[in-house]
Amino acid sequence: MRTKDRGFALITAGLSVVAMLAILGLAVDLGRLYIIRNEMQAFADSASLAAALELDGTTAGIARAQAAVSANTNKWNLGASDFSGTQVDFATSPSGSWETNPNPATNYAYARVRATATAPLYFLPVVSSATVATVTAKAVAGQVPKPEFREGLLPFSPLAHDPDAPDFGFEIGQKYTLRWPSSPKLGDNVCPGDDEQRWIDNAKLGSPSERGYIEETSASIIRAAIESDYQTRPIGLGDLLQMTGGSMTTQRDALIARVNQDTDPTSTTYAEYAARGAGNGRRVVAIAINNGFPEYRVVGFAAFFLLEPSEYQKGGNKPFCAEFIGPYVQGGRTGGAAGPGAYVVRLVE
Repeated sequence: MRTKDRGFALITAGLSVVAMLAILGLAVDLGRLYIIRNEMQAFADSASLAAALELDGTTAGIARAQAAVSANTNKWNLGASDFSGTQVDFATSPSGSWETNPNPATNYAYARVRATATAPLYFLPVVSSATVATVTAKAVAGQVPKPEFREGLLPFSPLAHDPDAPDFGFEIGQKYTLRWPSSPKLGDNVCPGDDEQRWIDNAKLGSPSERGYIEETSASIIRAAIESDYQTRPIGLGDLLQMTGGSMTTQRDALIARVNQDTDPTSTTYAEYAARGAGNGRRVVAIAINNGFPEYRVVGFAAFFLLEPSEYQKGGNKPFCAEFIGPYVQGGRTGGAAGPGAYVVRLVE
């Protein structure tokens, strides 16, 4: 009996070792796959966010989005392996349909990144025929509406030419008034997009202090608002703006400082700025658009491009102009891809 007992114990021990090895293999390999899955999801999330930030409704924006995914530095396999075979697609809504290279790219405001990796299995092949496992991850990011700003609005508010029209009646590429001169005159000291008597008359309906500026009169707050994105209060769609005068000299100096914060302070137009691709986005600003006297109600938000420093001249009877771009995307270096308004890039899947 003792010999039989010893034999049974040996068999039992052997089987236990096999079972333990199987459990160990399962734990080690599944643990690795879990880590790889997390690494891949982190890549897909960050890559889709970077891609969506570049979308501006043009094929150039699609190319920048694809390049942003390729430039993502995240890796998998404990940070040892680069991603390959990644798929990038674009759509006008988070549910698709998805296109790899949409042309035209108008309204393509969502980016989907799919990543796939084949990971070797080290222990499971002992008890299974599988030697590798395929791990996948997917993320969708897009430009979603931003109805309110708590910081980041430039403290000026142009007059909408048509509050109900697309782009507020503005023309993309045209220069409009951030701050009106003290005595605006047709064909003299008015920004090109507002150089019509009807817009000048409309601007004059309020007092001279109600011609563009929307923050306090304190010089330090003016500078903080323009240079550092500071706001004294949240501003959202439908809010009534508090128009103030402020210091023309402080506004001018702060605008020039803001332009010089950009890594491309010299491009003369937004088209040139976008084509060069050297800017960091500080000249692309978010601005609230109002419906004019007497309400000054916010009818929407838009992106404008600040001009070269030499365009902002001294004197209270000089206008401050900026080029209208279209939709604004928070944190972006270009305009947005969706319709008029302000947007923020977020993961939607």
